[in-house]
Amino acid sequence: MSEKQDPPRVTVSNYTRIWNLDWVIYAFEGKKLPFPANLRIIATFVVVEIIWLILGKTLFFFLPGTYSYVVLPVATTWLISKQKLDGKAPHKWLLSMICYWMRPKRLNRYRKLEHNKHYVYQSKVVYRTKRERA
Repeated sequence: MSEKQDPPRVTVSNYTRIWNLDWVIYAFEGKKLPFPANLRIIATFVVVEIIWLILGKTLFFFLPGTYSYVVLPVATTWLISKQKLDGKAPHKWLLSMICYWMRPKRLNRYRKLEHNKHYVYQSKVVYRTKRERA
């Protein structure tokens, strides 16, 4: 009597998660920060601060400087850092959406399809006008 033995399982390691580490700053110039600062959040704050500097001078000129340059950028950075759109960071999601809007929508074998002719059906086309319940 011979029992059929299962083949040994093979473990395939996946190292992609190793490279997706969040970089955190704990000290600056040898001085410990009161809380750890994520590098992605710092970069988001810098970009949002630049945007609010431009908007604060043009559209929101009536707001006090504290709101335009401190409160609104901090609140915007906090909101952006909490969002995960489609499992992506907001800037990567925005970049992928811009690429999607710019790419051609009619493709044939992943190449742009040039279709300039107006198609006319030669026979009758049958379709329903009401939904029938079975």
